[in-house]
Amino acid sequence: MADEGQFKINVSAGKDAPEEFRGQTKVITLEENKFTLVGKIVGETFNGALIGLPGYELKITGGSDRGGIPIRKDVHGPTKKRILLSKGPCYVPKKHGEKRRKIVRGNEITDDMTQVNTIVVKYGKEKLFKAKGEEEKAE
Repeated sequence: MADEGQFKINVSAGKDAPEEFRGQTKVITLEENKFTLVGKIVGETFNGALIGLPGYELKITGGSDRGGIPIRKDVHGPTKKRILLSKGPCYVPKKHGEKRRKIVRGNEITDDMTQVNTIVVKYGKEKLFKAKGEEEKAE
């Protein structure tokens, strides 16, 4: 979990990335005064320059708040809600057909968030991920 006043942005290369970058993730830590994603919604794309990645375009895929409560795309607004879940993000049933009521956050990013997950839609000039061959040489 992030320290008080810090936000973590997880940037994933994604499935559509070039083969040498696929499956890699980079964590970017931002101070509270530089967190400019408030008001954005899960599924929305934004310019990477907002978080220090000029030329990149990123898509928000999820996240969690200070208490570890996850964001769910189909719950609208910035509030917490108790919803009945049978599968999907935020809940994995132990038995077939089992349902549970879980607390989830709405799909809007707020100041309460500590972690926001993103995926790269468009790559910039700056190198963000290491090629798979470079990782082995570094070790």
